Amino acid sequence: MAKFIQMAVTFGSSKLANSNYRFDDVSPGAEQIPQMKRELPTRKMCLDAFKSNHYDVLIIGGGAVGAGCALDAATRGLKTALVEGDDFGSGTSSKSSKLLHGGFRDLEQAIRRFDRAAFRRVQRSLMERSKIGNLAPHLNQPVPIMLPIHHWWQAPLYYLELRLYHMLAPKGTKDFQYVSADEAVDIFPMMRRGDLFGAFVFYERQYDDARMCLSVALTAARYGADICNHMKVERLLKNKDGNIGGAQAVDQLAGKSYTIRAKVVINATGHLSDSVRLMEDPMAEQLCTSSWGSIAVFPRFYCPQHVGVFDPHTKDGGSIFFLPWQGHTLVGTSNEACDVPGNKAALCAPPQPSEREVQCLLEGIRHFVSPSFDVRRCDVLAVWGGFKAMPVESAALNNTPLRNHVVNLGPRNMVSIVGGTWSSFRMLAEKAVNAAIKYGNIDALRPRSVTADTCKLDGANGWTPRMFIRLVRDFGMERDVAEHLSNTYGSNAFKVAVNASNSGKGWPIVGKRLHSEFPYIEADVKQGVRDYACTLVDMVARRLRVAFLNVQVADEILPQVANVMGRELKWSSERKAKEIDDARRFLSTQMGQLSGDPVQLSVPIKMSVRQVHKYVTHFRTLDENNTGYVTISNCCKAMKAMGVKEVPVDLMHNVLRDIDCHAQGKVNLYEFLLLMSAVVQGDTEYLRYAKICMDQKLVSVSNQQPRAVPVERACGGP
Repeated sequence: MAKFIQMAVTFGSSKLANSNYRFDDVSPGAEQIPQMKRELPTRKMCLDAFKSNHYDVLIIGGGAVGAGCALDAATRGLKTALVEGDDFGSGTSSKSSKLLHGGFRDLEQAIRRFDRAAFRRVQRSLMERSKIGNLAPHLNQPVPIMLPIHHWWQAPLYYLELRLYHMLAPKGTKDFQYVSADEAVDIFPMMRRGDLFGAFVFYERQYDDARMCLSVALTAARYGADICNHMKVERLLKNKDGNIGGAQAVDQLAGKSYTIRAKVVINATGHLSDSVRLMEDPMAEQLCTSSWGSIAVFPRFYCPQHVGVFDPHTKDGGSIFFLPWQGHTLVGTSNEACDVPGNKAALCAPPQPSEREVQCLLEGIRHFVSPSFDVRRCDVLAVWGGFKAMPVESAALNNTPLRNHVVNLGPRNMVSIVGGTWSSFRMLAEKAVNAAIKYGNIDALRPRSVTADTCKLDGANGWTPRMFIRLVRDFGMERDVAEHLSNTYGSNAFKVAVNASNSGKGWPIVGKRLHSEFPYIEADVKQGVRDYACTLVDMVARRLRVAFLNVQVADEILPQVANVMGRELKWSSERKAKEIDDARRFLSTQMGQLSGDPVQLSVPIKMSVRQVHKYVTHFRTLDENNTGYVTISNCCKAMKAMGVKEVPVDLMHNVLRDIDCHAQGKVNLYEFLLLMSAVVQGDTEYLRYAKICMDQKLVSVSNQQPRAVPVERACGGP
């Protein structure tokens, strides 16, 4: 242990340098930068610029690293273009745990295995997290995380790890503290008391990943970069000397092809990077592999409002986290990530979470929380998953200090970057632009990056944590709406407030909500269109985060949002209908409205054909709007109509628990039949017996755990 502490001190005072490429060195300081060059250009202006400009750098990919490259290059004075095949942040960059973590699991590995690379990753992540906090103070905030201690001997180990973690963090980071087992249960009442010895509480930073990615891209555009979403690269172009000198991209909305010329192309397409590298060199060896991870969203009562929980060592050998985020609870486990084949068809397909993943998450939660707390499938409000890009094991990777990312120079001078985390996106972008400047022989106005210290994202200057009070006082907004605008747009919130519609009430005066449960207003939609939202999915998933928070609410507000977008973008009625259909397809496949999953096991219905026909008729009568669901309230009315004098609410509660409905407060046809069978016909014993049999089958399915990805390749975070 003493040896490791000495190593930590030594590395703590040394400069980290990448031995694989000289251009991996990141700048220790920053230069002064000018003000932003222009107001945000329209998408059409960027498309027109593609026709005439010859760029220094063309970036393919509009995720965290790609947007970061555009910002880094534009602030250095390079003529920059960025294209994204879907929407900015539509891939893995919008499907993270929402934590800018420092890599606590990496620190565990560093101590227990004397792993220098893991220690470097922690040191670098903590430094970068501080820089991102300076870059976008309005988009991230500290969040306390509880670390449960199950055995007495874990206490000194966790203390050492957290003490080093805090020492490595920049000044101003809140210190950790110890709480007793009783205090821990008071903070997180649903946690299983059992063998709990105590807990530590330490601090990470939380953020909105999609908004952060979009803000980075928008800021790059204001510094002069021409950026465009829904632009798919069809092929790479060669210049006279045979090197890659641009790309041909197709506007997915209009079908028009554009030739974009540049001195250097940066490939920042994440888990799809090998497919772009094959356009450069059909014989290119695999550089990227991928893992899959999923996160489920639950109501806020699954987690305290301002404290998260991270248990890196659960009884089943995995890990689990509960994080409060935007009035909801995010839950994920380490057991979800597994190696994914690198074939193009599998990776290019839209990421679809499976029912098995949901059941695995539910089972993990049941093992963690108190047995008296019912964990139900209907509490899953949304679930999403994404592919995480990781560099393949190689000698080049092992020779790098951090061993979690690679900057590669292709045979025709294209720069590709693979790996990293949200905490390191700024650093990776800086390395990629360094490589582009070096190997493209580009004369940069500023040879060093300025994103580390002096640069701030659009909306950061002038923002304060209490700025929302001005919105409440000056515009007559509700507090939660004002806080949402302040924490989303920063100082630009006032521009959004000016365009807000009158509510038609005495209070609030302005701010017409899209839904009573969320602080989103119609002005958000109007601003989203200005911020390059081109489709209804762009809006409900990444300008508003409602698709990631509650799929049912997202589905409910689609027509209203489509009407506002339609007025702004002059959509026809046919286009609005198509957008709504596409958005519902997105919600049903990628956001957790699961159906037809072969892993989902059903309890057989014990009814005759005549009885089934009778209850199906009742269901269709109650489902007047053809939603596919009937409320529990209407079920109670139906029971009375069928001769039940007084609805047994306790019995119905137990039946709904056994059925494990897929939605709160309502049932689909299958669940309705089970409910009627149990309550009206009195077959509760059969239902309980059948449910036990199905649970045993689900446990056998859930126990088919995928192979966990090593910590050093998963980048050390929850």
